[in-house]
Amino acid sequence: MSADAAPARPSPSLAEMESWGGALLRAITGDGSLQWSGQTLYAGTMPQALPAAHHTDVPPELTDQRGLLDSVGLRLSLSDKELHRAHLPTDPVERMVFELLEQLRVESLVPATWPGARNNMRERFLHWAQAFIDSGLTESSLGILLFAVALTAWSRLTDQEMPDRMSDAIESTRMAMSPHLGRYWLQLRRTRDDQAAFIEPALAVSRWVGAAVRAAQEDAPSGNGNPKRRGNFALPLHFESQNIDEMPIAQTGDSRAWASSAQNYRVFTRQFDREAVASELIRTAQLAEFREQMDDEIARSGLHIGRLARYFQQRLAMRQRDGWNFGLEEGYLDGGRLSQLVSDPQLREIFKDEMQRPINETAVTFLLDCSGSMKGYAKPVSLLIDVLGRALDMAGVRVEVLGFSTGAWNGGRARREWQRAGQPQWPGRLNERLHIVFKDAAKPWRHGRHGIAALRKPDIFREGVDGEGVEWACQRLLAQPARRRILMVVSDGCPMDTATHQANDEHYLDQHLRQVLAARERAGDVKVCALGVGLDLGVFYRQRVAVDLADGVDEGVVSAVAEMICRR
Repeated sequence: MSADAAPARPSPSLAEMESWGGALLRAITGDGSLQWSGQTLYAGTMPQALPAAHHTDVPPELTDQRGLLDSVGLRLSLSDKELHRAHLPTDPVERMVFELLEQLRVESLVPATWPGARNNMRERFLHWAQAFIDSGLTESSLGILLFAVALTAWSRLTDQEMPDRMSDAIESTRMAMSPHLGRYWLQLRRTRDDQAAFIEPALAVSRWVGAAVRAAQEDAPSGNGNPKRRGNFALPLHFESQNIDEMPIAQTGDSRAWASSAQNYRVFTRQFDREAVASELIRTAQLAEFREQMDDEIARSGLHIGRLARYFQQRLAMRQRDGWNFGLEEGYLDGGRLSQLVSDPQLREIFKDEMQRPINETAVTFLLDCSGSMKGYAKPVSLLIDVLGRALDMAGVRVEVLGFSTGAWNGGRARREWQRAGQPQWPGRLNERLHIVFKDAAKPWRHGRHGIAALRKPDIFREGVDGEGVEWACQRLLAQPARRRILMVVSDGCPMDTATHQANDEHYLDQHLRQVLAARERAGDVKVCALGVGLDLGVFYRQRVAVDLADGVDEGVVSAVAEMICRR
């Protein structure tokens, strides 16, 4: 590169991509209500499902994100949602194929004046196809059938050539299904400009694939021949789990107080802020009683902590070289054994290979929202955190459990100080901040677990200043000797402090939380994710999962949260 050449522009972060993602979709569709946040499409405040197979688990690379957004924009512009919904099959496999065909139909209609969008969508689909192969699913008869249908449909509809390696992989399967589907591929191509006409051949293909899958499953009812899956690739067959309209959505808005301060967070006084160890906020006898209750509930829950620990070990551990394994029949040639080969030409054990052992250099912090509305979830949340924390500790992960609350209701002494000062406008945060350490990272779980039981003490739940809590938890995480740092925030709503809302406005604390999360996203040193208790927190957190704890904690809830912790 010449001295005058400009330095390479760094790739935008996922947060930056999301900042223009909504604008791109609004420009393509003309719909001013569209927003793109947390890898989720919102129309107003309602999330919209993205059911096409290659729209799931999209990596944060720029081309993949652009390809996703371009294809979503075309789907919104060129597909009649009600017409499509009226013909959706109920069978999961048929529905997946039908959804994919409709998505590929609209992608095939990309204007010739959008070559960049066409290339982005091509790269996104081929990256998905490669992930399909890498997962090992194509090593089964069902997997290669679904892969062949998807790849053939993409090539026929978009008029693009398959890469040779993929074409070779599906050649025999494509030939086998050609007598059954050949005429439908031609009809799909001819009718792609007419959604109503396109539906008939799309349903025919979907039904044939569904019947083929069901027949194969009947021939192998015990699941024999299933390949060993590699990675986290999955096909979207469980559409009922995508009905995110059922989960309430956290909502936020603009803040005049925030704008007036030039987006600088204000705190009227820190004089009454404090940090406390949870066990000091509760009587020893009561803490022991709560701990005994939790142990009994865990014993009766049937949750398999050992299996969960193995899952964390597999997903979070890294491999480290730990010497050599000698006397092997394949691997690296062992120079020290060549002389033996001369004396015994039949000798095969002349190779060596590296031995590796798993090491876990991960730190996980759970940050619990201890605002008043969380009081009703104290029992299931404490149980969930105890199970997850114990399993993580068994997997060699450093675990810390923190909480944020306030020292008083309605502002307490901070509000009274503000009143004595003449109630100046826009005072910022106006309460006594309380940060609670339930379990310190330096303590093993067997020594620190008693503090978790303090979460069942009702009067620690007051109000919540989320942004400061996230900042505090991240600073503690960064001080830990770890290569990977994960913060999971457990909350059931938006930041809520009555005095701060009344003296500023209801979205002031929201804006600070969003600023804190954006800063962490840019820094990239801590993965921040969220567990929404009965609420989708997508307006704040890019990575999040929402669960319903009304019926307690079961394997499904634990698995969903564990997967979110481990997700890259």
